[in-house]
Amino acid sequence: MLPLTAAADVRVLTSIKPLALIAREVVGDKASVETLLPVKASPHDYPLRVSDIRRLQQADLVLWVGPNLEAFLQRPLNNIASEKRVAVYDIPGMYWPEEEPHSSPGEASHQHHGHDPHVWLDPRNAIVIAQALAKKLSEIDPASSAFYTNNARNFSVAAMELDRQLMTALAPARDKGFAVYHEGYLHFVKRYELQQLAYVTFTPERRPGAKHLYELRNKLNGRAACLFTEPYYDVSIAMDLAQELNLKVAILDPIGEEQVTSYKELLEKMAQTFLACLTNRSVTGEV
Repeated sequence: MLPLTAAADVRVLTSIKPLALIAREVVGDKASVETLLPVKASPHDYPLRVSDIRRLQQADLVLWVGPNLEAFLQRPLNNIASEKRVAVYDIPGMYWPEEEPHSSPGEASHQHHGHDPHVWLDPRNAIVIAQALAKKLSEIDPASSAFYTNNARNFSVAAMELDRQLMTALAPARDKGFAVYHEGYLHFVKRYELQQLAYVTFTPERRPGAKHLYELRNKLNGRAACLFTEPYYDVSIAMDLAQELNLKVAILDPIGEEQVTSYKELLEKMAQTFLACLTNRSVTGEV
């Protein structure tokens, strides 16, 4: 692919909103960033339209998580040149909490296939994504390379500060057990040492079986304070379970509602939801 001129409008298309929030801070006013999926759509199973295929083909760069989250994108992206797409799942240096229980904070594992693809819920991964994106954009638009690099650096500094703030703010919640609606929060839970006891279903589209629900009741009864559901899904089973076990209920949104306009806001809202349900505190420390 030939480099674009400095005046060209670089078109970045991200699969989901969290990646767009990161990308916008890197591209600034040098490129446009659009999101393929509406916020209410499931990234696990989305029916692509002809217009979506056209958007994929017209983009200068497609940023997606990978087939572990967005399997529906694998085939259409195979028809797009490899230099025009980046799967963040495969970026070197990503952190995979399932495989670093005894590692030091600076270590990251790469043997991650099959693990939680919600990588953006750890700010350290957001930094890796921003830096990889800046490098890729510098290849597409070399005249703006310093601009992208500087923006990625500024984002990294802000993300590290956010990480420190959340680590401190979430400390009062670390000894409170809870369950989540689906197994999509390990990057956040492990990073901030929270006590997730179980999940209702592995993926939002899969209804839990009777055996799993029986085991879930035993895990949560007397040990959990909250059950976190999600918007846009039928969570009636989770609500019945919460009522049966007398659990508080709150809603987590890993994608970000329409009003969320920055990566910082996305993670702060998640931290606030955990704190409010588990401790009745806020991120600022207020009760």
